[in-house]
This record gives sequence, C-alpha cells and structure tokens, in this order.
Amino acid sequence: MKTLFVFNHPAPYKVHVYNELAKLTDIRVIFERKKAKDRPDTFYADNEYNFPVIFLKNKGFGNENTATGELVKYIKKHRNLYDVIVMNGYSTIAEMRAIRYMIKHHIPYVLQINGGVIKNDSAIKKQLKTYFISNAYKWYSPCKEADEYLIHYGAEKKMIFNYPYSNIFDSDVLCKPASPETKAKIRKKYNLPEGPLFICASQFIKRKNNIQLMSIFKERNETLLLIGSGKEKESYVEFIKNNNIKNIILMDYLNKKDLFEVLKSGDYFITLSREDIFGHTTLEAMANGLPVISSDRVVASKDLIVNGENGFLVDINKEEEIKKALDNANSLNSMKAIRTAKKNTIECSAKRLHDLLRG
Repeated sequence: MKTLFVFNHPAPYKVHVYNELAKLTDIRVIFERKKAKDRPDTFYADNEYNFPVIFLKNKGFGNENTATGELVKYIKKHRNLYDVIVMNGYSTIAEMRAIRYMIKHHIPYVLQINGGVIKNDSAIKKQLKTYFISNAYKWYSPCKEADEYLIHYGAEKKMIFNYPYSNIFDSDVLCKPASPETKAKIRKKYNLPEGPLFICASQFIKRKNNIQLMSIFKERNETLLLIGSGKEKESYVEFIKNNNIKNIILMDYLNKKDLFEVLKSGDYFITLSREDIFGHTTLEAMANGLPVISSDRVVASKDLIVNGENGFLVDINKEEEIKKALDNANSLNSMKAIRTAKKNTIECSAKRLHDLLRG
C-alpha cells in the first residue's frame, strides 16, 4: 500500500509521526512550504526525513498560505501511484485547488484534521468549508470535539475515525514525576525560584491570552513562568514593569529538549488560551508529570483532562473559577497526568494511522 500525505509545513510533530509511519507502510509526503512565517527557524532545526519528501517550490504568503498549482499538477501526474491520498488541510489556496481538482475528477481523498472549532461563519464561508470537508470519503479526527466540527460541515459520522494527535514519543513520557532533588537542580540551572511553580509555554500572541493570566498571578504568591516568543513580548515586559510584579518570569522560546527539562522542574501547567484548535502543550506538560489547568477553549485539554484528577478545565470569563482551580491545584495527581500522556504518543498515533489506512 502506498499513501500520499499533504501537509502545510514540516512541523516537527508531523515529521515524527510520518517517520514512525514510514516504518510500517510506504508513504510519501508533500509539504507546501518549508516553514510557517510565524515559527522561528529553531522550531524546525532537528527535523530528519526518513521518508520521501517533496517541498513545493512556491514560497507562499502570509503565515502559512500557498497559492501554487504545483500540487494539482503532481496529483494529476502521479495519482495512480497511490492507494490513498490524505489531505491534512483544506484552508490554503493550494489545498483548495487540489481538493477541487480531485472532486471534479472523482479522485477519492481522506481529510485528516488536527482539531477544529465551530464558528459563527458567514453563509459563504460555511458553504466553502462544507464543500471541501464533506466531499472526502473518510475523515481522520483527533477527538470528539473535532468530530463535531467535521459533522457540522457535512462529514458522515460513521466514516469519522479517531487517532491520537501527538507530539511526544513514548520515551518522552516520564515513568514518575521528577524528584524534589531533580526539580531543585533544574531550577538552579535556569535560575528559577523555590516554591510552587506554574508554567505556561505558548506563542506570545493575543490569542493565547497571557495578559489575563499575568493579571491573575500578580495577586498571588506562586511563581508563573511564561516561555515563548512572539510580537506581544514587549507588552508583557511593560505589563510586568508597570505593575511591579516580582512573581512572573519571562523565558525565551526553548527547543524541545530544554523545554522538557524546564517542565520537569515545575509543579503545574496553565493556559488560558482564547482558542486552540488542538493545543500540544497540554500533552507535553502531562508527559513531564504536570497536571494542567486549562481554558475550556483548548481542544486537546477538553479531550485529555479529567476534571479534578489530571487537571482542571476553566472558563476564561469566570476568574473566580480560575482562582479556585489554582487554589486546589495541589489536589491533582501527577501520575494520572503521566498515564494520560502514555496513551497518546507519536508511536500510538502512527500505529493507529497505519491501521486506518489498511482498513
């Protein structure tokens, strides 16, 4: 069996899954562009491709968009080489052109999504989404909320199949939470204080809602560590300075190895994001033994968190609810977070996709 996957850019978590899947079956992957504009080069630094890969020549525009006709030309010329074509997106112009070509020429395609949030679309926008989504013959979805998203735009419920959407290897998941001695050693290395430590790793952009998060912590005694990069960083620095805040620390974007080391030193993970169509950091935190307090607008958190066990889901419009979760964080179970992560690894994802492709 030979499968063609099409994805926007070589995000490391996608590359890792494809590498694992290539051990099980014959795949080729087309990436529309070499990087997303809003991602630092370090995000892609460790990528290795253990499968045949094609990068479209068009440089694209915006953060992730491409308009080239190369993808259509490739499918037109090579479609008979593949038993399955999996489109991992439908929102770029190149993807839309390719899907429209396949619909017109009765070429079956699977639509794989990484998450989804139903919005109050205009009639035209909903019609377009329905066209590109509903004409697939199968759908691969990471969770129940994403299922509902697909159904809203015309997918057949009985033809939606779930897979773990992951960015962690089995070897990334701790056997047990880091010891107090290990935590202390890591904190010393990164000049982090003693005491309860909440960590948030995210892009520094408005959607991540970190100003609200900081405004809550300025009234608390615990330390908040914000890790990331982005155009909102200056406003974060200004907010901390203007409010004379001593318990919030900003740290630049870390590669996976360093991020996981810092996560091990923490006690809890927190995100108050306004919208994440999935949200990998929830899984990364759990892999390192951190229970997660998360906005209920993070799709991954809604799927992975069991309230009061491995984390809390909170409404960002109810600050008292957020503060209550913070006050009760010590009731959460780190081992339950680890066990959740163990069921959602890259290896699990690749095996499930392999089974789906054969089915």
